[in-house]
Amino acid sequence: MINRGFLAMLLVAFALVTQNCSNKKETNSEMILKISNSEEFTSFVNDYNSGKFHINDSLISPLVVTLDNDISIVSDHLSPIGSEEFPFIGTFDGNGHTITCCGIGKTENADNVGLFGYAKNSTIKSVTIVTEQVTGQRNVGVVCGYAYRTCISDCKASGHVKGDSYVGGIVGCASYGGVADCHFVGNVTASGYVAGGIVGMLEFGGVVRSYAGGQVSGKYGIHPISGTDSEDVMVSECVDRMTVVTASNNTKKNNREIASDKLSKLLFQM
Repeated sequence: MINRGFLAMLLVAFALVTQNCSNKKETNSEMILKISNSEEFTSFVNDYNSGKFHINDSLISPLVVTLDNDISIVSDHLSPIGSEEFPFIGTFDGNGHTITCCGIGKTENADNVGLFGYAKNSTIKSVTIVTEQVTGQRNVGVVCGYAYRTCISDCKASGHVKGDSYVGGIVGCASYGGVADCHFVGNVTASGYVAGGIVGMLEFGGVVRSYAGGQVSGKYGIHPISGTDSEDVMVSECVDRMTVVTASNNTKKNNREIASDKLSKLLFQM
């Protein structure tokens, strides 16, 4: 039985997280970085992953990264932004722009793979990511591989996401955070366990007003929206058009109708 008090507290906490996504203000103390082209984007990724934004395992100052134009990188697979050693900490605002790339992740043995590999205490919002494939081992998603106390909102993604475990269309593993108003179209494949059309592994957080379409497959812990089904997570106002395929070769086609015009607006259109 669900602990109603705990669930209410969880709903309030997630509401505050999603509100923070839309209301965060830039201050004079923040380092603001505007990216206008693929060269600047690649330079930012390389500099961040080499630790140039960190001193003694901390950011030099709070970071705000914004896109001023669409970005297209089709000559090579992108390296994820942020790692366990240098996690992305700050705000990434795509301003409604699109990042197009041929793939993310350069080896099937890597953990924490996505546009952002490892994000901590962050906001990622308003970006569309179009890619052919995102490849890793554990914690794999188009927008983010592993997200801790991070809110991902108003993001769209398409592509084939492949990993061993904790694989999701938007984020591989989200802990103490959540996903709001996001859209994914494509295939999610876990050779091992726990995969979802939006989030693979969800811990103490939620997914709201999001849409997933395509196919999600794996051995077990497979779900059209979130691979986790427990009392400490919330999934609300989500729509899926995912085919779910499990290792037992049982295929479930989801044919539920969209309940209202409000939810129909969540459909992803590339």
